Amino acid sequence: MTVPYYVEEPITWKQIKVPYDIVQYCDAFNPTVDRDDLQYIDCIWMHLGYYGVPTHIMKAVREEWNPNIIPVFE
Repeated sequence: MTVPYYVEEPITWKQIKVPYDIVQYCDAFNPTVDRDDLQYIDCIWMHLGYYGVPTHIMKAVREEWNPNIIPVFE
């Protein structure tokens, strides 16, 4: 089970729930920043489609990305 992540969207500043695949992608590409930093929020907004790139293209980018999955327990 994953903890839901919410962010303020840049137009109305209402809290919106971010899909887990976007959170996972932005966590991997911004490992040194906190989730409250603008760099991280910018990644979230980009993948939610707020910068003009269609969401289906950003979804394809995330699906093409293949992280190395390391098991916690062997």
